[in-house]
Amino acid sequence: MSTLESIFWHVIGYATMPFIFIVGFIGVAAASLWLLSMTKDKDNG
Repeated sequence: MSTLESIFWHVIGYATMPFIFIVGFIGVAAASLWLLSMTKDKDNG
């Protein structure tokens, strides 16, 4: 692999890391909220 290709793949890799972390965080938060909404107490009394 040439130096240019190596730099390209490093830039792509480091650029996608924050995106992967943010999507994972949002996914876990959504699943947690959904699970909590399914198990909350339903009565208003």
